[in-house]
Amino acid sequence: MPRNQREYGLSHADRVSEIERKFGRDQLDAVLAQLGQVSNPTERLLGAIVFLARVGHVEDIANTVTLANQDPSQVLNAATVKDERG
Repeated sequence: MPRNQREYGLSHADRVSEIERKFGRDQLDAVLAQLGQVSNPTERLLGAIVFLARVGHVEDIANTVTLANQDPSQVLNAATVKDERG
């Protein structure tokens, strides 16, 4: 079954939708603030961070932001693997 394109979080609106779906509306501002800490944000990288986070595990965002600041290619590669594995 193909993924809903919003899951990839490639636009701000899609990221907001996914954050609300995964963590609830009450976590939106906190997660967006964490995403704001990415040193070289791109739409793909921000989308990958949200895409990789598990439902209900808001701490995944902080951990992945840290990794993205150290090695963004690892985050992008992990998102590719997750997408390919379904």
